[in-house]
Amino acid sequence: MINRGLSHYQRVQKSVAELENRAFLEKIMEKGALYNIAFLQNRALMEMILTLPEEKIDAQQVDHMKKLLSWLWQTQEEARVS
Repeated sequence: MINRGLSHYQRVQKSVAELENRAFLEKIMEKGALYNIAFLQNRALMEMILTLPEEKIDAQQVDHMKKLLSWLWQTQEEARVS
């Protein structure tokens, strides 16, 4: 009985986590549409980012991420102008 309960709990946990990820993805994509940010509207890209393993991010990694997002934004704006 305990084994069945544990396996049921594990199945439910996986499905709840997937639902939370989908809801989070939808919220990101809505904000991307609201602010007209193309790469945030790319479902495949956002799903890939959400499936990355969780890890602690230090200040240096945050700076790299800011530079990457800034570059993506500039690229999008340059593409729009040309």
